[in-house]
Amino acid sequence: MALPRAGGPPPPGSVPKKLIAASVFGNTIEFYDFAVYGLMTALVFDKVFFPAADPAVGTVLAFAAFAVGFLSRPLGGAVFGHLGDRFGRKPMLLWSLGIMGGATFLMGLLPSYAAVGIWAPVLLTVLRFCQGLGLGGEWGGAVSLVIESAPPHRRGWYGSLVQTGSGLGIILSSLTLTALLAGLTTEQLLAWGWRLPFLVSILLVGVGLVIRQRIEESPEFERLRDQGAPVRAPLRETVRRHGKSIGLAIGMHTAIAAFGFLLGVYVIAYLVDQLQLSRSTATTINVVSAVFYLAGMLLSGRLCDRVGRRRVYLACGLLLIPTPFLLFALLDTRSLPVVFTACCLANFVNGLPYGVQASLFCELFPASVRYSGISLGFQIATVLGGALAPTVAALLLRASGGRSWPIAAYVSVLAVAMVACTAAARGIHPRTESHAVPPGPLPVPHRPPSQP
Repeated sequence: MALPRAGGPPPPGSVPKKLIAASVFGNTIEFYDFAVYGLMTALVFDKVFFPAADPAVGTVLAFAAFAVGFLSRPLGGAVFGHLGDRFGRKPMLLWSLGIMGGATFLMGLLPSYAAVGIWAPVLLTVLRFCQGLGLGGEWGGAVSLVIESAPPHRRGWYGSLVQTGSGLGIILSSLTLTALLAGLTTEQLLAWGWRLPFLVSILLVGVGLVIRQRIEESPEFERLRDQGAPVRAPLRETVRRHGKSIGLAIGMHTAIAAFGFLLGVYVIAYLVDQLQLSRSTATTINVVSAVFYLAGMLLSGRLCDRVGRRRVYLACGLLLIPTPFLLFALLDTRSLPVVFTACCLANFVNGLPYGVQASLFCELFPASVRYSGISLGFQIATVLGGALAPTVAALLLRASGGRSWPIAAYVSVLAVAMVACTAAARGIHPRTESHAVPPGPLPVPHRPPSQP
């Protein structure tokens, strides 16, 4: 029998609005902070923090510091996941947002290389590491908290709402960059303008922390704690007893991460360098395409509640296999309307599996190690797919003499692995869904004993 929630339960089949707001808003802020750094890396950081190097070397060093944020994400997932499975999801979400926001704000206060020499890039790299650490703990905590508070028949929909934070953060950061480029000269941007997005973010972080402070803990975790059931060493337990689920989660997300970063990073450069489009046009295409990315998430989140998570995820993987070939074929037409349509379509397709992912991944792990399990799978895949994809694509384009089909083949092979791993999850998904700690204390209609 479900225990009543403090303050009264929400309506049947719903999740408290403040919980959804806290998760989506916090997720948006963290992805905004992470994305702003990436955009500034391409524009100014090579000149502000690495001016002593050759311009090409400065760019490489700037992107090396950018990569540090990806390498620290699995560590953040492991640390925050372990602590979140022991002490609760809510406190870890407060810490992850605080660390991410604090690091971003301090970046806006950093002295340049001209002021303090080598300490400028060193401090930048340390803060980038902290950014990745905070973001690594964000996704697993937000997803666990919302999914564990949702009724089973609507977990796909509520999970997809949390996922929209990444798209909203990318849109917000892109619009911020567009405003800076439109309102400032190059000299102003290099002198002080680049600091503004980092400094302003502290206001958003403050609002996010206030909202998160007022939410309640996950009902599934509260039940575990009341029963004295939290695992003493969740990280070790996850790796030892749920290693297969971690591996499957990695395989199920790597293709999505790779294609997503190709669309958000490499394709933008491809439009400018190969197709000779203006930077403003490429940025506009990126922002509008992100809206289609969000639409794909919400559609699949709603659909998977009706026909099943794994079934929808399998269909998304199969659809992803030919999409990169279609994308580059349409891009190479050099027709602006066709290029615009291709980017929107590709982002929509990539958003479809991402919308299902939150609820599906949560059902791969029991509540006692869920935060750790989904964080490890998601963040390791992000490094293997997302962090490496732009570099791999650039190397393939150069090795093939400017042909794009090897890049498409690279993503398609990862999509085939995604389909295989999703199919292999058949023996895991039903078991964890039926043996997990019962969903949160939400009143549900009684069913006849004969029904499952």
